[in-house]
Amino acid sequence: MGFIESSDTLQFSSNKLLIELCGELDTNLSKIESWAGVQIVRRGNALSIYGAKADCDLTRKLISNLYLDLERGSTLDQRELDIYLQQVEDKKFKQAQNKKSDEGLNKKEDNLEIKTQKKLVMARSRNQNNFIKSMLSKELVFGIGPAGTGKTYLAIAVGVSLFSQGLVEKIVLTRPAVEAGERLGFLPGDMKEKVDPYMQPLYDALNDFLPGKVASKMYERGSIEIAPLAFMRGRTLKDSFIVLDEGQNASPSQMKMFLTRLGIGSRMVVTGDITQIDLPKGFKSGLVEAYEVLSEMKEISFIKFTDIDIVRHSLVRKIARAYEKKYTKRKSSEK
Repeated sequence: MGFIESSDTLQFSSNKLLIELCGELDTNLSKIESWAGVQIVRRGNALSIYGAKADCDLTRKLISNLYLDLERGSTLDQRELDIYLQQVEDKKFKQAQNKKSDEGLNKKEDNLEIKTQKKLVMARSRNQNNFIKSMLSKELVFGIGPAGTGKTYLAIAVGVSLFSQGLVEKIVLTRPAVEAGERLGFLPGDMKEKVDPYMQPLYDALNDFLPGKVASKMYERGSIEIAPLAFMRGRTLKDSFIVLDEGQNASPSQMKMFLTRLGIGSRMVVTGDITQIDLPKGFKSGLVEAYEVLSEMKEISFIKFTDIDIVRHSLVRKIARAYEKKYTKRKSSEK
């Protein structure tokens, strides 16, 4: 452990990591001070914390865990800090801490980590942890929940990690080509040029985990394939890590077609949000049907995310909660 804890002071062994922890012009410390209601004074390689005992204890644990993350190779910017504080503020999270306060601020040492070529990715909630665990142990996993819960991001991170370890030979990423207000036919260019902007979130996630030159070579060799769901028909995908993103926009027949592409040595992950279905009115979502048909199969894992797991801006959590409330109300009225 790279720090020594006393009653009111944390002493750090690495000045470089301490600088990253504090942030540029100590902006991270200022944010933590405001959040916890304490005063933090930095002297050399030491941080002294002043305030009510309970607040100081919470702040020490928080800073200690953040520093341990940095020692393990994680990064800490304003977004990461906001996400971390947001998770701590969650009511259920705090209730769990009251029961086991001696086990660390959020049991981060028990959370799974995904090592990719560019960064270390860590689970930020219990459901994220279970999602990663399922992807590493099951051949077919469904991640269902609101936007911002890290479903696709974590799935691609696991795929990159397994590829880097030589456990799969190919990463296949796909989405159903359902427009959300804009028709692909009116976009300029050939089919690839029309489809690529729609697939951009998948490219963005890959770029987070792979150096540019490595990703380019993988594209050239065919080790990474990104294509619309319709392009999967008639194929058998062997020794691959396959991710279907936006699964709620697949029709029941498309979902069945996709799931039966699973070949020997492959793992398959389906992610989606059943409150954001863009299919025409009256069309059933293949993701909804898949849950109805397959949820009792022990070989398949269904991980349900909630607004508690959202790791984007705090406003996203409130938006997702409002839409979930409307969706639940609508489903109840249809019964």
